[in-house]
Amino acid sequence: MNSEKRHFNNEEEEEQLIAQLKDDSQGPGRINTSNGNFASTLLDAVATIFLPLTFCSGCVTVNEKEEVIVQRFGEYKKTITEPGLHWCFPNQLQTSHISTKLNTLDLKNVKIIDSVGNPINVSAIVVYKVVNSKKAFFNVENYDDFIEDQSQTVIRQVVSKYPYETDDDTPNLKKENKVIQEELRNVLQEKVAIAGIYVKSVMLNELSYAVEIAAAMLKKQQAKAIVDAREIILNGTIGLAVGAVTAVESNGITMSDNQKAQLVSNILTVSLSDKEAQPTVQL
Repeated sequence: MNSEKRHFNNEEEEEQLIAQLKDDSQGPGRINTSNGNFASTLLDAVATIFLPLTFCSGCVTVNEKEEVIVQRFGEYKKTITEPGLHWCFPNQLQTSHISTKLNTLDLKNVKIIDSVGNPINVSAIVVYKVVNSKKAFFNVENYDDFIEDQSQTVIRQVVSKYPYETDDDTPNLKKENKVIQEELRNVLQEKVAIAGIYVKSVMLNELSYAVEIAAAMLKKQQAKAIVDAREIILNGTIGLAVGAVTAVESNGITMSDNQKAQLVSNILTVSLSDKEAQPTVQL
C-alpha cells in the first residue's frame, strides 16, 4: 500500500481498502487452515458417543460488532462473523472473541523536535477498528498495544518533517493541519495493515511549543504582530498625509515645501505614537 497516494474521496474507496484488509488470500497474515489430524478425528468419534453431554459446551455466542476465532488443538478452523448463537464441535474447542467496534486511542503529549530544531508538544487521537479478526489475532501479540506503538512512531516520523510555523508559504504544522493529519493516517494505515486494522482518522489534539521555549516564542509572535500592525498604520498614515496636503492645496491655500513636510510629520507622529497627542499653539 502506497501511503502517499491513498486519499479517501468517497465511501467507495474506503470500502475498497477495508475489503483489501479483510482479504486473507494475499499479503501478510495468511494462516494455514489445513483440516484436522488423526488425534482430532479419534477424539471427535469418542465425543460423539457422549453427544448429549457435550452439545451445550459447543455453543458459541457472538455479539453485535464482534467476531470469534475458532481453533481446535491450536489449529485455526474458521472465523464466525454473524451475531447470534452458533454451534461448533466441542472437542478441544478454543474460541477467542475479537471486537470490531470503533476504538479511540488517546496518545498523550510527547515532545518532538520539528524540522527547524524547535521542541514542540504533540498529542493525538487515533480512531480505528479491526476489520480482519484473523490477522489481528494471529499476526500480532496484542493489536491494541501494536497500534499504540506504531502510532507513536508514525507521529514522531511525520511531525518532525515539518516546522511548527513559518513566515512564508512553506508547509507547516500550524497551517497545514488537515493535510498532515491525512499523511499521518495514511502512513499509520500502512504500518498496521498486517494486523487487519483499519485506521479511520488521526487527529492532532494538542500542538504547542515546549515549555522551555514557549515564552521566547510568544515574545517573537508579539513582536511580529506589532511590526505588522505598525506597517499597516504607516501605509494608511502616508495616504492620509498625502490626502491632507492635496485637500489643502485644492482649496487654494498655497503651502511651502517646509509646511508640507511639517504637516506630514505631524500626522505621522500622531498616528504612530502610543500616547495621545498633546496639541501646542505657536505664539
